[in-house]
Amino acid sequence: MPWSDTAGLSFRWSYHLADALSRNGVRHVFISPGSRSTPITLALTHHPRLICHSVLDERAASFMALGAAKKTGKPAVFVCTSGTAAANAYPAVIEARMSATPLILLTADRPPSSRATGASQTIDQIKMYGDYPVFFFDSGEPVDTPGDFRRLSQLGVQACRYAVDKGGPVHLNLPFRKPLEPSNEQISACLDRYRDKTGQMDTRHENITATVTQSPRPVPDSILEMLHQSRHPLVVAGPDSNPASIFFNWCRDNGLPMLCETGGITGGITRHALFLSDDTSMHNILEPDLIIRTGGDPIHRTTLAMLETGQAAQVVITDHPDQPDATLSATHVLRGNPDDYDWPNAIPDTETRNRFATYRNAWISAVDTISEQLQQILLEEVRLTDAHVYHHLLPLIQRSGIGRVVVSNSYPIRDYLLYGSPDAVNTLPWLVNRGASGIDGLSATAIGSALAERQPTVLFTGDLAFL
Repeated sequence: MPWSDTAGLSFRWSYHLADALSRNGVRHVFISPGSRSTPITLALTHHPRLICHSVLDERAASFMALGAAKKTGKPAVFVCTSGTAAANAYPAVIEARMSATPLILLTADRPPSSRATGASQTIDQIKMYGDYPVFFFDSGEPVDTPGDFRRLSQLGVQACRYAVDKGGPVHLNLPFRKPLEPSNEQISACLDRYRDKTGQMDTRHENITATVTQSPRPVPDSILEMLHQSRHPLVVAGPDSNPASIFFNWCRDNGLPMLCETGGITGGITRHALFLSDDTSMHNILEPDLIIRTGGDPIHRTTLAMLETGQAAQVVITDHPDQPDATLSATHVLRGNPDDYDWPNAIPDTETRNRFATYRNAWISAVDTISEQLQQILLEEVRLTDAHVYHHLLPLIQRSGIGRVVVSNSYPIRDYLLYGSPDAVNTLPWLVNRGASGIDGLSATAIGSALAERQPTVLFTGDLAFL
């Protein structure tokens, strides 16, 4: 059947894009069914390397895709039909941008001839998410020329690279003209064109990227000088810090205390907010003279207050496009991932390590003292409180081998860090939506995370967030 047939061409066009996305890291696709998105939906569901999930509600589907992307670190795809269906993904788009999560949105659209005519389910979808996407492209209607198909292959490469390298959502708008439903013969003919004689997918459109190995960047001399002169260096690990980072191993080995407002970092101090809330606590022995920050901005108000009012130099290490510094207190910024830098050679002498370790032990002792007071209060309190929930459940979850914990914003995330046992908090990997810190979409984010790698997942959420 000739490919000039509209439905057949739309399917082949969509399959070409689906194949390009699959070759550049996409595995999970969350599809909200609709009529106008039929060509791209059929293409994605027929692709052997893509795992497709059908989700009726667009808002939930977009947050599930967000959760899958956060869990895997790879681009996840959200698909919807035209009109207001796409508008339901706006909160997930914002969170993806603010948290640098690689989310790809494929929004089906009416053909340009239907726009601004009052046609049903037709709205202006061109850059409908404003400046939040790191890349936007309107593909235009399918065209049967070699150059246009090569452009689709490049579009798949661009979508995945922008989503990962720039960190955020990518919006591809795909107009389709009726008829939308290809015949079985047209689908089979398209799939046959993508297979070689051995039955494997044709790799002519595969994107090949050369791997370049380079040494870690040297830590700038100004930062080295501050480290060598420091007596009280403090590390603040904010949300979305990588718990497996070599940088945190270096901090632990060299005696730097780490205030952890994230999960899964061995040796971190998690109940520091209780200590910082005491107005008399920041006496001279614990006042930092250098602060090194990673991840997003801290969760606890007391930690933010320490950053905002302190006099110490503050080094923010970030690869986020928007430099996280809500307190406007950073004095130095290192662009990139903490592991991009050669930290192992940053502290050469034992005397410096011992000095730092003494400071860390003082922090641990101070937090342990106030933590013991908390334990006593929990034992004496006969009512069931939120604090008891985290205190009792987190050790059980830790022992059960649960794959991941997802925590809602507002009080749950703060209570999790304050009242969960430090050992559990520092062991359990977690996932949070701290980009825009909203309470919407948390249940869907948790489901998407669980689906991405088929791991048992526990969600701690508030009543409003759940509803």
